Amino acid sequence: MRLGPIELPSHALHAGVRLAFGRFPGLREVALRALQPVYRVALFPFRRAQGQGVPSEQDELLRNTAAYNDAAERYYANCSDPTFLLNKPFSEPSLFAKHLIDVGNLVAGARLEPGDTVMEFGAGTCWLSHFLNRFGCTTISVDVSPSALNLGRRVFNSDPTTNWGLHPQFLHYDGRVIPLGDESCDRIVINDAFHHLPNQRELLFEMYRVLRPDGIVAMSEPGRGHASAPISVAESAQTGVLENELVLEDVATLAERVGFSAVTVLAASPSLRYEVPAKDLGKFMGGRGFARYWKALCSGMDRHHYLLMYKGCAEPTTVRPGELNPRICVVSPEGKVSISADDRVAVTVNLANLGDTVWLGRGLGEAAAGWTRLGAHLYRSGSPRALVDYDWCRAELGQNVGPGESVAVTVELPAIRRPGNYVVELDLVIEGALWFADRGTRTAELPVTVR
Repeated sequence: MRLGPIELPSHALHAGVRLAFGRFPGLREVALRALQPVYRVALFPFRRAQGQGVPSEQDELLRNTAAYNDAAERYYANCSDPTFLLNKPFSEPSLFAKHLIDVGNLVAGARLEPGDTVMEFGAGTCWLSHFLNRFGCTTISVDVSPSALNLGRRVFNSDPTTNWGLHPQFLHYDGRVIPLGDESCDRIVINDAFHHLPNQRELLFEMYRVLRPDGIVAMSEPGRGHASAPISVAESAQTGVLENELVLEDVATLAERVGFSAVTVLAASPSLRYEVPAKDLGKFMGGRGFARYWKALCSGMDRHHYLLMYKGCAEPTTVRPGELNPRICVVSPEGKVSISADDRVAVTVNLANLGDTVWLGRGLGEAAAGWTRLGAHLYRSGSPRALVDYDWCRAELGQNVGPGESVAVTVELPAIRRPGNYVVELDLVIEGALWFADRGTRTAELPVTVR
């Protein structure tokens, strides 16, 4: 096909830039850092005014804590037909997608795994606790309303697939003290409940107390303008339940004052549905249409917040990985390798961490959780390929590799005694847990001919 006079240079430039980024893995990061001032100017219209955060609470709300707690109990106790409450989240068709998105973000943000002990604070009718029970978590549903917890028990009882072997608990608390021992929970999830609390500092301290040292609080809460919205004003007047305005900076400062090491906001929104024509996806990823997308994302994040509070280190590691995104480049030898039978060959690989998870490759024993190494699978060439040895060899990283960092690793491939054509597939492995490719990441391949 004949190319126009502008199209050819554009494609050549694009190919040249991609080649340079592939050959020099750190170049992309350098280019992105150099463009930061440009991004700041271009995105300045979207900037949100922020305060320093005030670690204080409203005296009037604190004085009325008992009244707000009583209102929450009346809301559930006076419900003449609880069908709507018992069928959540399915009883709200207009919010069903949002509920599922919220749950997904809470599970991902908290890095929940089956076997975790999870407290749902402000559990209401416990439908989220029931989801987590089905997921394999030991759930502790905590609420200030005994009537809500009774409905929660009905939710669990009505489903024959409830895992009673996980011993779910339903705990009423007095609005001030969570009736659990110190360091008794792995995670705490809060779904649309924290903004109802008048005594946030007191309860943040309680959450910190019951969390284990590496615990996380994950909450999904309405954002700016919620308290003054007509529906919130009407519900507060009708039920007496507190509809508090959640100020991110104040909540973060309160959490840090009680001991949390970090408070972060997920860059996600339950209302963001931005469609890109399939044929234009590449252009969109290169920046076309980005301003409209960014505006939609910022608007969604302003209206709804996903907050994460960390008792320990905020950065995920391969003990509980977040995003695994490696770039694996064979540096040497270049191209196809030709060796004699029984020869060994040393392969140098550059590993760049483009995800958000620290790869733990140093100072860990063989049985330690999160131990990460470079591994190789051996296949015999053909269609389809024939697997020779899936766990063919390993190489140590020699260090922990954080997000944005890279490391060069040399792996000595074992001798191949049978002549023929082979493919060595290189991937990272969290020993005893998973290969990175299990998460859909890319591997690297090295063709080998044995004479």
